[in-house]
Amino acid sequence: MSIDRAELANALAEATGWSVSADPHRVTFTNDDPPQVVIWTVTDAEISQMRYNQNLTSREAGGRQSAELGTLGLPLDEALGPFEGSRGYMDGTDLTIYE
Repeated sequence: MSIDRAELANALAEATGWSVSADPHRVTFTNDDPPQVVIWTVTDAEISQMRYNQNLTSREAGGRQSAELGTLGLPLDEALGPFEGSRGYMDGTDLTIYE
C-alpha cells in the first residue's frame, strides 16, 4: 500500500506542531525555535505497520480504530517533545532520536 507522503506530512505537522516535509524515503521535521531538524528514514510498509499497531493500542484501550495518518502523531510527538539537540535522526519503527 502506497502512502501519500504529502498527506502524511500535513497530518504529522498538525499533530506535532513541527514543520514537516516528506519524500518517498524520509520525513523531515523542522522546528524554528530553537532551530532543530530531525530526519526520519521510513518506508511505506513501516508506516503501515505503525498505523496498525496504533489502532490495536487504541482498540485495547477502549478507543476507536482509525486508519488516518494522524494516528502516528502521538508516538512521534512523544519522540520529538523531549529532543533538545539541533540535529537528529530516527530509523524505521524505532522512534528513538539519535544525534
